Amino acid sequence: MNRKKEMLIYIILIPLFIFTFMRLGGYFFTAKDVFYACEEGLSYGPSEKILAEYEFQDKSRLIVGMWEENLSAISVRPAFGVLWKLKQGGVRGFIPCDKMVTGALFANGKVIGLTGNKEISEVYCRIEYGDYENPMIQEVTMAVDQDGFFNGEWESQSPEDMNGFIAYTEGRNSRDEVIYRDGMTKQGVYYNDGVEEQLIYEE
Repeated sequence: MNRKKEMLIYIILIPLFIFTFMRLGGYFFTAKDVFYACEEGLSYGPSEKILAEYEFQDKSRLIVGMWEENLSAISVRPAFGVLWKLKQGGVRGFIPCDKMVTGALFANGKVIGLTGNKEISEVYCRIEYGDYENPMIQEVTMAVDQDGFFNGEWESQSPEDMNGFIAYTEGRNSRDEVIYRDGMTKQGVYYNDGVEEQLIYEE
């Protein structure tokens, strides 16, 4: 086999090897390519719009998109300096936004959410975490953008605080009036998607 034929074989085989390695290993050239491929693998999407992209100290990223008035949140990480891969630790993926205001917590300290109510310009969340009987509390207030998207940060990120959840949510208009409530208020009043409900405890 002469040198020209050898070069031609290498030219064909090397890209084929790289393509096979990337697909089998889940590697892509951009972070957004990983995001869209993951959506396809989860059988929804692609997101009509990327709402936010956050980078963290370990160089990983959280990409947030909107698909059919729902959220899509996927974490990715760099690989080999020039490629991107799905970050280990589970995939949040599709977040159904079936309430007037929907919020979600992430272990890396992010709070994100979506509202379809155009009157709501600000969202308040009370986050509880730690001991169930005597939880730690953080309060986060976030502005709502033109897409209905809001985001903020909660400070606790240690492993023992991974059980954090949003205990109460308020949607406020530009006059600072509360027009939506969900969850338990500090006064012990419970709302379910804006509707006040009487809780009945069995002894």
